[in-house]
Amino acid sequence: MKRRAISLLLAAVLSAALLVCPAAAASVPWVQVNEQSVIIQNLSESWNGVQITLQLSKQAQSSDFTFDAALSGVQTHTACTTDGNSLTLYVTSQTTLGQGGSLPLGALSGDGFTVQGVSNLRLTSMGSSSSYDDTKTTIYDNVGTSGSSGGSSGSSGGSYYPGSGGSGGSGGGSYSVGAVSATGGTLRLSSTHAARGETVTITATPNAGNQLRSLTVTDSTGRTVAVTSLGNGKWSFVMPASAVTITADFSPAQSGALPFTDVGQNDWFRDAVSYVYQAGLMNGTGQTLFSPGDTTTRGMIVTILHRYEGAPAAGGSGFGDVAPGAYYAVPVAWAAATGVVNGIEPTQFGPDLAITREQMAAILYRYARQKGLDVSGRANLAVYADAGQVSSYAVDAMAWAVHTGLITGVNSYTLQPGGFATRAQVATILMRFCAYAERG
Repeated sequence: MKRRAISLLLAAVLSAALLVCPAAAASVPWVQVNEQSVIIQNLSESWNGVQITLQLSKQAQSSDFTFDAALSGVQTHTACTTDGNSLTLYVTSQTTLGQGGSLPLGALSGDGFTVQGVSNLRLTSMGSSSSYDDTKTTIYDNVGTSGSSGGSSGSSGGSYYPGSGGSGGSGGGSYSVGAVSATGGTLRLSSTHAARGETVTITATPNAGNQLRSLTVTDSTGRTVAVTSLGNGKWSFVMPASAVTITADFSPAQSGALPFTDVGQNDWFRDAVSYVYQAGLMNGTGQTLFSPGDTTTRGMIVTILHRYEGAPAAGGSGFGDVAPGAYYAVPVAWAAATGVVNGIEPTQFGPDLAITREQMAAILYRYARQKGLDVSGRANLAVYADAGQVSSYAVDAMAWAVHTGLITGVNSYTLQPGGFATRAQVATILMRFCAYAERG
């Protein structure tokens, strides 16, 4: 046959690299290849999204392979993309993935490839609601890519465990690193397996409005392993001679008093509103109202960014629909001069037009670039069912905004790029942007 099953090749390539048994890897997920299927095993929690990258032996084009998804339907979206030698599988769903600890991703078929490793296993859960701060993500950076040397067709299948054959984890001296991250934050591990004496790095990132209360590492006997703060949300520990478990306690940050009667104590946007209000970025629509469900205009957005920039002076804007005495006159002039926000026409700015989610992404993208921040990252928008609705001018900006976590789907499978951004959503996006800018 012209096409060979990539999954069969994956088994042949990786079977020789197995250095741990299923019992030893009980605290972390692992990848199994069975016939023509790629399956993630040992999912001990409930997840709504999975992303995993396969490293191929040569560059792949979309026409070189086929992906038959095991999961599909109205509530589940699957996608498969290539980037050089990497092939990435995505699954997002409104329902729970991995029932019984096993998640079949689908069957990959192609011609002339071997798979040399697995990396970037990302598991995401939306929790019990679609609230931004109810989202949980666990990321395994080092899923193990060394020790594999290629194989032949006709193999009968095999399994691959994250971290096997990885740095410092050769022979029988590699122990598993498990992560148990509380809802409301993300743990990123430098390795899922490490040898005794090896340093493991943890990056703990709270969701918007949350903060890290504690980070604990315990060995297999329950004894606490010393953890060192490296700053900027990074921590490290020295691997003992046993498997370890990492537990992070993320909880809502304390909010200051708010004068707004329409922002409840338990509203998902309360912490974001408190942040932008205390920082002087957004005011209420009245003395006691924030109007979280109202739309946000272009004039409001440039005014907010102008305040964040320190309210620099600016000349006239040259737009006929921007009166010199308007509250947004100087911000519009500054935004136009810096290229952060363009007019809808050469002589019209449209300050009173409601802003959409993709327009918000484009504005923040330009602003971040103007400030010299890293804007190179891109997410794969194909995991969202309405990705094709993103306007051409906003594709890069939206992919960057999703990659950095500034903008997330309104649920696990739609972006609604043309939907109007509410004041609550804008407050949340701004709080995330400020955290992103501080990280540089």
